[in-house]
Amino acid sequence: MASLAHRMAIASERVTADVIEANEFADLSDRYAVQGVPKIVINDRRQIVGSRPEAAFLAEVLAAVE
Repeated sequence: MASLAHRMAIASERVTADVIEANEFADLSDRYAVQGVPKIVINDRRQIVGSRPEAAFLAEVLAAVE
């Protein structure tokens, strides 16, 4: 998922992606209630836990910006 998020960021200047190690950043883990990985947070509006196929992930990203 991290790789896919980074590829999206490379493909579009409107997308940024950061990968955070949950064990090393406890404050962020607490803020976003990380209990499973991968956990994707899109614009603080949408959260995805677990892997998704590329098309499903893209649909989640698009839904987050509507």
